[in-house]
Amino acid sequence: MRILDRYVMREFLSYVGLGITGFIVIFVVVDLFEKIDVFLDHRAPLGLVARFYLYRAPEVVVLALPVALLLATFLALGQLNKFGELTAMRAAGLPLLVILRTVFGVAAGAAVVALLLGELVAPSASRERDRIYNDQIQHVRRDIARERADVTYLGAGGRMYYIRLYLVHEQRMHEVSVLEFAQGKLAGRVDAAEATWDGNQWVFSSGWVRHFEGGRERAEPFVHLPMPQLPEEPRDFAKESIQPSEMNFLQLRHYISKLRASGLRVAGYLVDLHLKLSFPLFNVIVVMIGASVATRLRLQSAALGFGFSVIIAFVYWGFMQLGKALGHSGLLSPYVAAWMGDVVFGVAAVLLLLQAQRS
Repeated sequence: MRILDRYVMREFLSYVGLGITGFIVIFVVVDLFEKIDVFLDHRAPLGLVARFYLYRAPEVVVLALPVALLLATFLALGQLNKFGELTAMRAAGLPLLVILRTVFGVAAGAAVVALLLGELVAPSASRERDRIYNDQIQHVRRDIARERADVTYLGAGGRMYYIRLYLVHEQRMHEVSVLEFAQGKLAGRVDAAEATWDGNQWVFSSGWVRHFEGGRERAEPFVHLPMPQLPEEPRDFAKESIQPSEMNFLQLRHYISKLRASGLRVAGYLVDLHLKLSFPLFNVIVVMIGASVATRLRLQSAALGFGFSVIIAFVYWGFMQLGKALGHSGLLSPYVAAWMGDVVFGVAAVLLLLQAQRS
């Protein structure tokens, strides 16, 4: 790496670190004022409060990283432009894209970090944060579930389970229905008064097996019906289901495939799935926009750079929320809804960068 590249990277990274730290501190202070009554009323130890915010940090970093990168771009490149260093580099024959390649490299690395944090760290950290807040700070008592009522479970192969009552320790279902789908259409159904796990398989008792084919229904009663083809085990019905919003990319994609097999609508979940990829990419796009503007303007103060950063981030956030709402309502294709913010801002970033390169 050339000395010039190291110099530009050092300036840029210092402002990125400052921005991330600043946004985390602002968030913690604001959130602390909101929760201070809870912490004082329950006499939460300082170390426990610190752990609570430590586990909240990954989520805050993912959300604040684009704004911090944009602010760092304005400040670092604005300083280089203000003192004529950028002009000197370009006068020496260096194209703008060559000067900024380390900045774009850091932005690409930040996008990867945001993706990994959002997929591998943030979901589990958020669950641990909620556990600390509810169990250890507020001392909310949670008894071990001995039974679950009105359970709806989406199983493998597009099967849908409807269980009136599930007794966890006895591994027994009461008033259970299992629906099987083929190509999005109901192909079979099992209704039973009871289903019990015998250690290897589910055994259904006192019910009916129904087959649907060609618009006709064929029903057969049974007293005992072993069903070794069901892959679900007792622990699958005992645990609380993870909400789609708490799933990572692979978990949500698997959930969508099960929904598709059952013939259920998946458009809204597809929007959420692709947003998990499109949002980290915004880290690169904002740096392209910021670099294009900062190299043409001499920002005289950090306040001006901060203002530009907040405005651009809020406009993008509005685009993303608009696309998400239109995608969930079915007015836009899930792919268009999830990527329209990146496409619009990406095209604008490329055009601005090309114009800055020519100027």
